[in-house]
Amino acid sequence: MDIISLKESLTTALGESEIDYNKILSLANEISKYDTENVRFSVDASHISRLGHELVSKQETAVAELIKNAYDADADYVKAVFKHTYKAGGELIISDNGLGMSRDELINGFMRISTRDKSENPSSNKYNRQRAGRKGIGRFSAQRLGMRLQLTTKREEDLAGICIEIDWNKFEAVGDLILVSNQITFDPTADVGTTLRISNLKDSWSNAQIQRAYRFISDLLQPTPLRFAPNRTVGDPGFRVEFYEEYDGEQVLIASEQQNILDNAHALISGYVDETGTPYFSINSKRFNFNGEPENFLSDARVKTVFDAEVKDYSLLPGVSFQAHYFIENDLPPGSRNIVRNVLRKNSGIRIYRNGFRVLPYGEPQDDWLGLQRSSALRQLLPPHANSNFIGFVQLTDPNGDNFEETASREGLIENQAFSQLQDFIYKSLMHGIIKIAHVRGKKIFSTDPATNKTTKERAEDITTKFSTFVAKVSSSNSWSSRPAEEQAKIDEEAHEIFEEIVLLEKDTQDLLEELGMLRVLASLGLTIGEFTHETRHVLSALSAGIFTITQGNPDADKLKTLQANIESLQSYMRYFDKAVTQNSQRNLSVHEVRDLLSDFEQVVTSALKRQFVSLTVEVSGYELFVKPSHKSEWASIFFNLFTNSLKAINRARVLGEIRIVAGEVDDTRLYIEFIDNGDGIAEENKEKVFDAFFTTSTPADALADDEVHITGSGLGLKIIRDIVESTGGEIFISEPPAGFSTCIRIEFPRAADEEIPDELR
Repeated sequence: MDIISLKESLTTALGESEIDYNKILSLANEISKYDTENVRFSVDASHISRLGHELVSKQETAVAELIKNAYDADADYVKAVFKHTYKAGGELIISDNGLGMSRDELINGFMRISTRDKSENPSSNKYNRQRAGRKGIGRFSAQRLGMRLQLTTKREEDLAGICIEIDWNKFEAVGDLILVSNQITFDPTADVGTTLRISNLKDSWSNAQIQRAYRFISDLLQPTPLRFAPNRTVGDPGFRVEFYEEYDGEQVLIASEQQNILDNAHALISGYVDETGTPYFSINSKRFNFNGEPENFLSDARVKTVFDAEVKDYSLLPGVSFQAHYFIENDLPPGSRNIVRNVLRKNSGIRIYRNGFRVLPYGEPQDDWLGLQRSSALRQLLPPHANSNFIGFVQLTDPNGDNFEETASREGLIENQAFSQLQDFIYKSLMHGIIKIAHVRGKKIFSTDPATNKTTKERAEDITTKFSTFVAKVSSSNSWSSRPAEEQAKIDEEAHEIFEEIVLLEKDTQDLLEELGMLRVLASLGLTIGEFTHETRHVLSALSAGIFTITQGNPDADKLKTLQANIESLQSYMRYFDKAVTQNSQRNLSVHEVRDLLSDFEQVVTSALKRQFVSLTVEVSGYELFVKPSHKSEWASIFFNLFTNSLKAINRARVLGEIRIVAGEVDDTRLYIEFIDNGDGIAEENKEKVFDAFFTTSTPADALADDEVHITGSGLGLKIIRDIVESTGGEIFISEPPAGFSTCIRIEFPRAADEEIPDELR
């Protein structure tokens, strides 16, 4: 169609009583191509699909980005429901109660690629939150997850919600992006906020992946468990997210602040002061068998606050209550350690609520209104008790301001006698709780106390004594049938407790023996490697020099040169291990650049790859990817363990082997390294077990195998890697492999801070 025909068609289309917008856009687009003086960029619609996978490579990241958008929209609650997601083709529904979008905001925001809104407006409209979502990623996250999207959004002032349905397949079929249309409808029954219904999901979701997606948004969570305060109309109410799985219409909670964070607390310490000014205290802990029953508050005379005020009673505190979840960071379960640490880093401390409203700055990161930081630093009381060990709140009910009154600047409470009583009561209650927990854990409480940690032998002796006492008591009493029912029940319970202690001691002893045995092997092997590399390096140098001399003028030099190449390969191995062992023996932690670590490793394994006909590609995105200070030998251990696992998997699969290592940055604080291979993969039922000690998929070694063979199939390789990575605050997990590969193990490692990077490395 020529330019004249196009103009006539456009004029006709514009004159129609019912405008066909798609036709007008198509004609105008064709006419613009006849402009001889100007050219314009155009975007192929299929580019949307490529952007979705390139900008959001992981499905967990995609979900996290959509939830961050809800945070930016000033929601205080998000619910995500995974429906039949155990296989591809399921559905994901993400609902929030945020501000919602108007029609203009939907068109110029969500439907517009790469807006400047988050750059120009870095804070949210209602609660002034620092925006968390990455610019323009939301729509691509939805496209990354599934083939269809139904978006419903409504503002509080609107009579009806706005709905659009997007079929991402249409973007593959239509040539120009501007020609893809999506119909808008209205829903008068919609709730305030935004709901994303993503269907025909591209990937399946394991429970571990769902939990990982929840960890990715842990920085946003504010789990202050204030459940009885009135609705607040001012101030940020916090941000709560819950993940559910749905099967056959039934929803089961699988991730929440309570389940993933608060339930990992070692104890819930609570207290209140009754109308007479009498203080009460309780501690609830399944782990340490505290039942949460209130008891009279009795302060240990050795527990003193860091404040000078002398407090004799709590007569000004009637109606005051508090709750505090107590965490011991180095004693958290491995699967929950990172998410709890993330939340504690940003939201730990004891907050104050007066008549249902938050009183600042109490509980903020730099605030120490209870003196916990100072007390922890003095080390008179030894169990962990800094602000970072608690997530809690104090509730003050004082509507007339008789005892607690805010300062004129609204920054804190006037520090009067009531405030001093409050500090004393809360501090001593918390210490009362942690002393009880430390006692049960067998830990020293005061610096003047003798050591109370019990060895396995001492525990066994205690159980033996307890059992002997129990047997003597039972034997000296009446026959079983003549005993009252209460006495029988008590004896049963005591016998059950002793049995549980015996079973636990047996398990701990067996695990300890196995780990000690393996540590002995590893330690002896480490010494052997150090000596071996040191001595062999000199022998190889002499051998290489001798072969070089023989090859001069020798007709069979080609064969000798092959031998020389093999020796040089072995020398590179020796240099690599010798350097790693030497650096580790100095016990210095150093900053390393990921590209350098991988380059050294790639150079060393080149010969091994050639011998086994396995290809290796290394892809590093970005520069100055410095890892948190660590031992280089630890990185050697990580890479070689993953490398040997990949080689074994490839050999079992009997395929032309291919290994890919991909590295880059997750964000400003974390880097990632992915080890990918096309071996026989990891069975679904083993994906949660491979990082456990002594779990292995390798063929068991025979009785005559040497230490090296035993270690190769010991089941400690991935466990050692996990311990190294998690000890620095990192994470290792099995991720979805790219097309053509079967296994992807991903490491996310803390990035070195600017002040940790030496000038010579910059």
